Amino acid sequence: MTRLLITSRTLLDGRVGLIWWAVGLFVYTAFIMAVWPVIDGNEDFQELADSYPEGIQALMGGSDAFAAFTTPAGFLNAYLFSMILPLLLVALGVTMGASLVAGEEENGLLDLLLSNPVSRGRAIAEKALAIVVALVGLGVILSLVILGVGLIVDLTIGLDKLVAAIVGTLLFGFLHALISMLAGAAKGSKGFALGLGLGLALVGYLLNVVANIDNSLEWLRWGSALYYATADDPLANGMPVEYVVLVAACMVTFAATLVAFRRHDLS
Repeated sequence: MTRLLITSRTLLDGRVGLIWWAVGLFVYTAFIMAVWPVIDGNEDFQELADSYPEGIQALMGGSDAFAAFTTPAGFLNAYLFSMILPLLLVALGVTMGASLVAGEEENGLLDLLLSNPVSRGRAIAEKALAIVVALVGLGVILSLVILGVGLIVDLTIGLDKLVAAIVGTLLFGFLHALISMLAGAAKGSKGFALGLGLGLALVGYLLNVVANIDNSLEWLRWGSALYYATADDPLANGMPVEYVVLVAACMVTFAATLVAFRRHDLS
């Protein structure tokens, strides 16, 4: 088969959905960015942010983000990178991961694909690559929107720090996409793959929230992928070493997916 034919075919088949995802993220991010001139340096908004209950602050990135609410990094953390963008990209990644393995098995497309001279390992690798390309493409769009609208509304954030935050968000989304692929490769059920991928993302998010609320439970964040994706405030401090954990988790999950798919009986 032609090199990367599976990847290109996957992206081509899903182009309409991906375009709508891009448009939705563009509009939402631009809308949030447009609010910045009202908040920029406004002490009243900072006092309002400080008055939010601890639970609300934990839901949107924790007290550190709210302490810097009227700064570019604090604003972007609270409204985009602490919750909304990671969960949106998880939703896309998990949907793709579940559809490209279990979904195609349920509708018979996987049997048709593997009837060609292509190994199971290559099929999984190219499908995973399609998810990477889709997520990275959306990450580029997000970066351009934040930088472009930022110039208009005078929200300045360093390119290196923005890239660091985007990378963490993409790793978070890709890890859960791989989890849904693993579930699909092991069980062949799209519903199970969707439920496991989204469920683990939600559990990780809640663990991070609980850890932000109660210092005695801070250890819970070590079990949250979202913690590693947002550790050490990438928008303020750049690329954190904690991303190594996410990369390692992606590699292990992908390897497990290969093993599970090679052993899976499609008959």
